[in-house]
Amino acid sequence: MSAGKLPEGWEQIEIGDIADVISGGTPKSGVAENFAPSGEGVAWLTPADLSGYKEKYISHGARDLTTLGYSSCSAKLMLKGTILFSSRAPIGYVAIAANEIATNQGFKSFAFPSDIFPDYAYYFLRNIRHIAEEMGTGTTFKEISGSSAKTLPFVLVSFAEQKIIAEKLDTLLARVDSTMILPT
Repeated sequence: MSAGKLPEGWEQIEIGDIADVISGGTPKSGVAENFAPSGEGVAWLTPADLSGYKEKYISHGARDLTTLGYSSCSAKLMLKGTILFSSRAPIGYVAIAANEIATNQGFKSFAFPSDIFPDYAYYFLRNIRHIAEEMGTGTTFKEISGSSAKTLPFVLVSFAEQKIIAEKLDTLLARVDSTMILPT
């Protein structure tokens, strides 16, 4: 992504310059006491939970972690508004945390400061997922590391412009969705 043609007042940086990059974790899967039905424990996501998911915000996955499961692994509880970005299997699923939530190790999530509108960051990351895919390494499946995720490009604009951009995209994409013909 080239910063050469950005409008005045816009600035391209590396995402790690402004956001904390957070990895997830998974407790031992063979221990039933580590997991709870969805909505009955610590909200927790895997990339599979975002497969086919069409909403911008997400509050929970197919199952939760119990307190025991959460405390036994490296999963971290992230705040509402954190951008959840799958880093493997596949790279580039994106959603916004609708509430406090943890993820498995298949995510590199981005906690932005309050002057970054979550919806703007969501759309920006959706738009650059191909860059993240190109940065992925691995033979069985590609993965983007935390250090590589920190180098993803991000364009800073004023908060007011972020809101305008995100709201315009919401409107335009809703129009596209309303014109799609569903298979019968």
